[in-house]
Order: sequence, then C-alpha cells, then structure tokens
Amino acid sequence: MKYFTMEECIHSKVARERGIDNTPSPEIEAHITESVESLLDPLREAWEACSRKQGWGTPAIRISSGYRCRELNRAVGGSVTSAHRYGYAFDLIPLNGRMREFKAFCREFLKGRAFDQLISENENDQGLPQWMHVGCRHPDGRQQRGQLLSLVNGRYLPMICFSGDFSLSL
Repeated sequence: MKYFTMEECIHSKVARERGIDNTPSPEIEAHITESVESLLDPLREAWEACSRKQGWGTPAIRISSGYRCRELNRAVGGSVTSAHRYGYAFDLIPLNGRMREFKAFCREFLKGRAFDQLISENENDQGLPQWMHVGCRHPDGRQQRGQLLSLVNGRYLPMICFSGDFSLSL
C-alpha cells in the first residue's frame, strides 16, 4: 500500500462519535489491501501524473468512506449489500478540488481494467458529484461488473459525460 494507509481505509468520524468498533477482520484487511494495491494505488499514481501535467496542484486523494463494519454501515444508511462492508469499496475526493476532472479521469483510467463499480455520487444538475465511489469487487468477492453509474436524486442512472468533459491520455 503505497499511497493509502490501513488507518485511512477504516477511519470513520461516525464510528468514533458513536463508539462503534470498525476494526476489520484479517480477511477484510486482506480485501482492503488487495483493493488498494490493485486499483487505488495505481489510480492515485496516474492522477498524480495527470495533475502535474495539467498544473492542478496536489494529487492527494482523501478516502471519505472506506471499510464499514455492519453496525457502522447501518449507522450511515449504507446498503446491506454494500461492498464497503467487505473492504472492496472506497469513496474518494481529490484534495485539489478538481471533482469534475477527477470524475472524467476515473472513467478514463478504469477503461479496460477489472473493477466492479464507479459511481458518481450525489450529482448536482451539472453532473458534479460530491465524491466518486470506486469498487474493486462485488461483495461476493468474485464479480467485477465494470458498472459506470451516477447517483442523482437517489436514483442510479448510467453515467453520462458532459460536453465539458475531456479525454485523458494516461
């Protein structure tokens, strides 16, 4: 794990405030490590190169939600089938504030790669998400569906790129 620590992957303000123990089992820790090493670290590395090339400032990415134990998942209103519960999904926010570009970047980066879901979460009317959900595997641990979705007004829709989006050479 080059760019993300286990602590970042399991940290939760809600868990801390509510006294929820969000410590993963060894099996879940292995899932987290697999997800970071196979998907998040390469994504972060490519985002750094893109950010440098474009002059966008820091390439740092914050995990706003990573692993969630059952109790924490329930507390935040997560789906009972959420891949977060198994260490396979992470919600990401670029610290340079380039969310529109990060959305387009993630789409381009994942082309031809094995992944389960990329969800542009809580999009506004301009297609700007609050965060990007990146799922390495389905909760069953096997499926990698390659889904590109947008969550708009509580509904999952196929992800749409707008005319202001751009193609990135990675």
